[in-house]
Amino acid sequence: MNIKDMLRRTLLFLLIPLMLSASFCIPVSAVADPVDLTSQACLIYNLETDSILYGKEIDAKVYPTALVKMIGAMLALEYYADNLDTELTVPAEALSGVFGNTINLVEGEVISVRNLLYATLISGANDAISVLAYSIAGNVTAFVNMMNAKAQELGCKDTVYTNCTGIHDPNMRTTARDVLRIALYAYTNSNYMAMSSETSHVIPATNKRKERTLNNRNYIVSTQYYTKYYNSLAKGMSSGNTKEGGYCLVTSIRRQGCTYLVVCMNSYFNEEENYVYSYRDCEVLVDWAYNNYNFVSVVDDTTMICEMPVTLSSEVDYVTLLPEHTIEMFLPKDIDIDTAIQLNWILFSDKIEAPIKEGEIAGVMTVKYDDDLVASVNLVTKGAVSRSEFLYFLTVIRSIVSSRMFFIGCAAAAVIAVLYVFFTAVYREKARRRAARRQRPDLRRKR
Repeated sequence: MNIKDMLRRTLLFLLIPLMLSASFCIPVSAVADPVDLTSQACLIYNLETDSILYGKEIDAKVYPTALVKMIGAMLALEYYADNLDTELTVPAEALSGVFGNTINLVEGEVISVRNLLYATLISGANDAISVLAYSIAGNVTAFVNMMNAKAQELGCKDTVYTNCTGIHDPNMRTTARDVLRIALYAYTNSNYMAMSSETSHVIPATNKRKERTLNNRNYIVSTQYYTKYYNSLAKGMSSGNTKEGGYCLVTSIRRQGCTYLVVCMNSYFNEEENYVYSYRDCEVLVDWAYNNYNFVSVVDDTTMICEMPVTLSSEVDYVTLLPEHTIEMFLPKDIDIDTAIQLNWILFSDKIEAPIKEGEIAGVMTVKYDDDLVASVNLVTKGAVSRSEFLYFLTVIRSIVSSRMFFIGCAAAAVIAVLYVFFTAVYREKARRRAARRQRPDLRRKR
């Protein structure tokens, strides 16, 4: 491979990932939107394809309610990491001004970080997250600053926290898109997902309190309070509500091989039906995705894409190029692959020299969906091709003969030959003259 080809390959490898990372969601214009959603802002995200399948006002400012505890709990999980059984003594300052939902912690009570996290994640206990905040940052204000810093780090540009409990504050805000970013952050933590998915948890008796049983207040993963919202496919993650922020829900649901994260913000409670509609919206979104989308093979690793000329082989003139692997995309079920999917490829050179190994990378193919770049795959050779040693020998000779160094060498050899002949002739002439001079005295004596 020459320098030009190397530069071309390097440039492709650098640019394609950048182009792919620029796309956060796949266009879904071919599918009708879900109907009768009550949430002010909501979305459904497919984890396998890293795409938002549907979003409603996902950048609208909404109140986060108790969903703020997601990022607070993650800070605690990262801070204590493998030391979740560390025991903390509840300080009076951590309980001052705490109201709303609590597990009735008392000053001087000794309780583990693990149990405080369970209380935070499944019971939504405001006193539990406050104690964690004091243990990590020294006070709530410093902990909230850490929460805001982490949100900014995750790319949540429209999120501002003023407390760690979710108690309403008109200065606190977020968006469904930002909540998704935080949910993705929490989803990667196995402790978070395991804890937030538990239907109940027992806190053993402490030095101040008797044994306590906590029931999960996220009704989609637990039947301890209600059965009408339960979904056996749901795992975690958080729920909450305030008068101003409405009913909010974040959960993960795996259905038919697909993992969805669903965010519903500022839904409402229907008193006449006695029903919280954030849970209904979640089910509507998952059903909509299941009924309208499916994994479709848009590129198969057995499909011939193109042929590439082969040199130095007496067996074949061309080698077939195939995709290195199959590409599946999560697309509308009624999509017309031939019109919606565009395949383009770039080869690293206009020909390839034998010997060629099977699976040798020869180019890159890009996949576009509705003109948006969504995937790329290497193009590789279908089979191995051996080299003709005779053709290789001829090529070597040809390259030597046609090289500049060979021309220079021949020219130099010619000059040397001419000089050799010239100096040899001169030398012989001088030798002849010397011999002639030596013979002259003898000739005189004879006369």
